[in-house]
Amino acid sequence: MRMRTDLWQGDFGYWQNLFIHQHILILGYTAWMGHLNQGRGMVACEVMDTISSSIDWSVDTVILDRTFIPQAQVANYLEAFELEKGAVTALLKAIATYEPTQAIVVLVIGNGNVDINLLQHLKISPSDCYNQVRRRWAEFQLDLNSDILLR
Repeated sequence: MRMRTDLWQGDFGYWQNLFIHQHILILGYTAWMGHLNQGRGMVACEVMDTISSSIDWSVDTVILDRTFIPQAQVANYLEAFELEKGAVTALLKAIATYEPTQAIVVLVIGNGNVDINLLQHLKISPSDCYNQVRRRWAEFQLDLNSDILLR
């Protein structure tokens, strides 16, 4: 995963890695909560703001909507994006085989793009993300809809 800001700034079209890096705790929280309640699946994260080259990921806040999509519902969810059949097949295989205690399948939607990642070899497990977010709940300023969704 390429994380150097100067490289990202030079190739502005690909911002998703820095987004994931800045939001890993909430993505891991969502993945673990989803796994506990619904089994395997993926985190779908829609970035509501337009991402520009002037964004400073360490201080700027972006509005996002995230949800956990259970494995049985992923194919139907993906139909709206008209992805290539091969990409959908690979994603479904990744969801069927990933290790939920150590990895996260995440779909990031923003700036008119769809980016799918299998995050593995994380420095923090999804369950540790969950525990940190629960301990530091106020810092994440989750809205009521997300709070209800994730209980």
